Amino acid sequence: MAGGKMKNMISLKDQEVNVGRQRELDLVKGFLMIMIVFIHSFQTIAGAEAAESSVHKIMFALFMPTGACLYLFTMGFGSAFTRHSQPKDMVKNGVKLLFYQGLSNLCYAAIMTICFNIRNSITGEAAGSRELYNANLYSMLTFVNIFFIAGMCYLVLAIYRKLNVKLSGYIISTVIVGIISPFTGLLVSDNPALNWILDMTFGGKGETSFCFFPYLSYVFLGYVFGKVIRRVPENEKGNFYKKSGVVCGTVAVVWFICCIVLHPGIEGFFNYMIGQYRVPGLAKVTGSFCSIILVFAIAFWIMPIMEKWKFGYNKLCYFSKQISKMYAVHIGVYWVIGGFAAFYEFGVKGCLILSVIVLIATDLIVQGYLIVTDKIKSKKG
Repeated sequence: MAGGKMKNMISLKDQEVNVGRQRELDLVKGFLMIMIVFIHSFQTIAGAEAAESSVHKIMFALFMPTGACLYLFTMGFGSAFTRHSQPKDMVKNGVKLLFYQGLSNLCYAAIMTICFNIRNSITGEAAGSRELYNANLYSMLTFVNIFFIAGMCYLVLAIYRKLNVKLSGYIISTVIVGIISPFTGLLVSDNPALNWILDMTFGGKGETSFCFFPYLSYVFLGYVFGKVIRRVPENEKGNFYKKSGVVCGTVAVVWFICCIVLHPGIEGFFNYMIGQYRVPGLAKVTGSFCSIILVFAIAFWIMPIMEKWKFGYNKLCYFSKQISKMYAVHIGVYWVIGGFAAFYEFGVKGCLILSVIVLIATDLIVQGYLIVTDKIKSKKG
């Protein structure tokens, strides 16, 4: 009986009645892409002063409750709606993304090298720039980005779908991953090659930018949330998000305040958040999940306003649809800047201005790519 009351409270139906495109997802992913571009300016072209600035640390700390975990959450969410949801489709997507990981690393390294050498041929080599080039080249060739994480998560989802795991199994798996992730993060080897694999899987050494295993929790939760939304009628989603947004928003705020109290000061809060970002424990997973649901609720509530602003709404939907291409390209644009600037250390103002420029440039490059590929397809057709 209690279960029936809960079911009625959140407007769940016995059958899947909402299987179309979820418009709030487009707003969430569109805003996410903009946030990613701004954060990455401080992680690619910023000098030590900008990277250690309060602007970056506050931005990073506010981004951390969602950020990459939101990307993986939306991936799990989207996998509950895609037409290509069979295990074999997910395996193909996973392998494709793993290929993109390696290809993007080579492209970033090549772009950086070409731009750096063009600059040197024109102006001569700046003092100390060769050491910075070598360090950044190594960083790019060993860079682990969202493609690797998403690719591995797709492979795991394929196994779960093949085994017909129930939703309760995804939730149990989320809890298990959240509990043991801090312990698997302790796996460190003296062998450099093995340690790199352990680091990109569990995040122990802290040298790779992402690690795969802990982020499974967000993919599992995203898939469960997607299956729940499919049982919420479109005309009742407002009430659903109102209730879930209030509950999850309250939990998220309490969690965030606890983090601030337990880790006082910008420095302490930043260090805690960056550690939890790499290897999130169960508390971080719970706090981030509630933050993400709040973000979805806000996106749903502001959607009528955004739809009136045609340009902004259409642009966010475009960013959402092309998020993988946007993600891949914008990092390359930053390294074009880095190469031509001989890895000059930009300040806070420079990073913020260049973030806008990179977002516009990335948009134009992706649009150009789509125009060219569409023409090629039409000729073949």
